[in-house]
Amino acid sequence: MKIGWIGLGHMGVPMANNLHKAGFDLKVWNRTLSKAKQSGLPYVEKLEDLLSDREIIITMLFGSDSVEEIYSAIINSKISLKGKIFIDMTTIHPETAKKTAEKVIKSGADFLEAPVLGSVKPAQEGKLTIVVSGDKETFEKCRKIFETLGENIFYLGDYGKASTMKLINNTVLGSFMSVISEALIFGKKAGLDPENVVEILSKGAGKSGILEAKKENLLKSDYTTHFSVSLLHKDICYALDIAKSINYPAVMTTQAFNLLNSAKANNLADKDFSSIIEIYKKLSNLKEET
Repeated sequence: MKIGWIGLGHMGVPMANNLHKAGFDLKVWNRTLSKAKQSGLPYVEKLEDLLSDREIIITMLFGSDSVEEIYSAIINSKISLKGKIFIDMTTIHPETAKKTAEKVIKSGADFLEAPVLGSVKPAQEGKLTIVVSGDKETFEKCRKIFETLGENIFYLGDYGKASTMKLINNTVLGSFMSVISEALIFGKKAGLDPENVVEILSKGAGKSGILEAKKENLLKSDYTTHFSVSLLHKDICYALDIAKSINYPAVMTTQAFNLLNSAKANNLADKDFSSIIEIYKKLSNLKEET
């Protein structure tokens, strides 16, 4: 399989690296050429060169706007797309996935919607969870790609379902982090040792993959970005849009959205989403020890 990769952000680089290390014939392209050069992966300078030379093109971008921009450029290029397979692994609005699939299929190519669950570390380890929508036969053709990138692969059928599932997953992510942050600062404000609070929560009601992954960062106030406030805020916006369209009262998701709004207002947009704990510190007037 001759694979082209578009998008070299926090997730794109380790994912593309895993395909390259697994022996896939891979070339990358990025809108910012310097990122392609810095990746250490085989790259092309022009999008048209990638499209003409590759059989399968994978996109891993920021959100719906960037997907619409890139796929418009792809479809409007003078390169024949007939017989190619496009896989979009970006977290996007389900309606964007449906519209993109329609445009790609009209161009003579096929399309899979395949957002991923997980952040930088599981991306590096090839342990992502991947949810896929699209043609079942096309999915089977690309199964080895998905199995290289993730350890849990779910095929969900029609377009829009994979993106919807990914967004629902991220409402849980935002809500869990909100509750964990609230509990940790609650304990600290009440005079408990934060390390004890985290350890006991991890053995009790707070036991979760999120707490396990983030507990050291929370204790050290280390918000090195694995999944940014901006990205989660974008996903929650999409999720609330879906909830509104089906008259669903997404109560906890709305509260997480408010916290993410506050985090953005407090210059935390580019920090890891665990930084929303800083909002609880401000709300509780908690002074850091010096």
